[in-house]
Amino acid sequence: MKKAFTLCLLLFGMIAVANTGSNDEEKKELLQAKKKAIYYEIRVELMEGKISIEQAQRRWKKELLKLDKEGAQ
Repeated sequence: MKKAFTLCLLLFGMIAVANTGSNDEEKKELLQAKKKAIYYEIRVELMEGKISIEQAQRRWKKELLKLDKEGAQ
């Protein structure tokens, strides 16, 4: 009985660990997609002449800080 219980706990633990890894990868992919979206949004405004290069750089840094805070939560 103890061996069966130990085996069940081992299998449950392995399944739990396997599922947590895929969630982290999904979060990383989502973060990368958000970064690309922000980058292209800023790049379009820069190419249209709506903002200067300095404004684009400041905005990029600001948006990255927002994403880092969002990812930390």
